[in-house]
Amino acid sequence: MESEQTSRVARLWLGDDGIVRIIHVTGAEVTLEDAMETMAAYLKLNKGKRRPLFVDTKTMKSLAREARKYYAGEEAAKVASAAALIVETPVSRVLGNFYLGLSNPRLPSRLFSSEDEALEWLKGSSSDAGAQ
Repeated sequence: MESEQTSRVARLWLGDDGIVRIIHVTGAEVTLEDAMETMAAYLKLNKGKRRPLFVDTKTMKSLAREARKYYAGEEAAKVASAAALIVETPVSRVLGNFYLGLSNPRLPSRLFSSEDEALEWLKGSSSDAGAQ
């Protein structure tokens, strides 16, 4: 059983709570290719189940417009039930706000500075995956 996956820009694993964690490497500059590689790693982990995503963006440096659109699009909405983005730095907050405001994500998505609050929200969203 593959409990952990990696991409060039992130480490991913499935928690006992059914939530997939995506932790970006320090200084990650995420391109469309990186987003596609990370999504492929997510698909290996979730084994066909639609699961909530906990995405730690605190150490990201940048997120290309094409990558942002990819993460916000139909492909992600088909395989993820919700996304909680952890933002604590000014850069990660800007990236998160761009994702929410400009990309109009197709799956329920929220920004959090508290990991505990993010996980609580995701636990609630996994039971009603269609709610916004």
